[in-house]
Amino acid sequence: MGTAGRWRARVGRPGGDTESELEFAEDGTATLTVGGRGSGTWTATGPGTFSYRILEELPEGSIEIAQDAVLKGDEFISSGITKVRLADGSTAREAHVRITAKRL
Repeated sequence: MGTAGRWRARVGRPGGDTESELEFAEDGTATLTVGGRGSGTWTATGPGTFSYRILEELPEGSIEIAQDAVLKGDEFISSGITKVRLADGSTAREAHVRITAKRL
């Protein structure tokens, strides 16, 4: 099985873990559907690896999610930097985020 499908994710970041759901479509689109709302793209980067970028628009700015992932069967682990931007485009904060996910 490849990357495409729905995934339940545990998002580990400074301040604690949260849960979310992601969907990766065959056409390369990526969607955050639970734990926020956002969209972006994903791409295979090698055998069993992929990256994804999702932008979550908020009234006061945005959250930019950038992750590199390793896929093993019906699970993946990814890590990367998430940036919180204010409406003027300046960075309010950024954090290293690790995600572990299982296929739904």
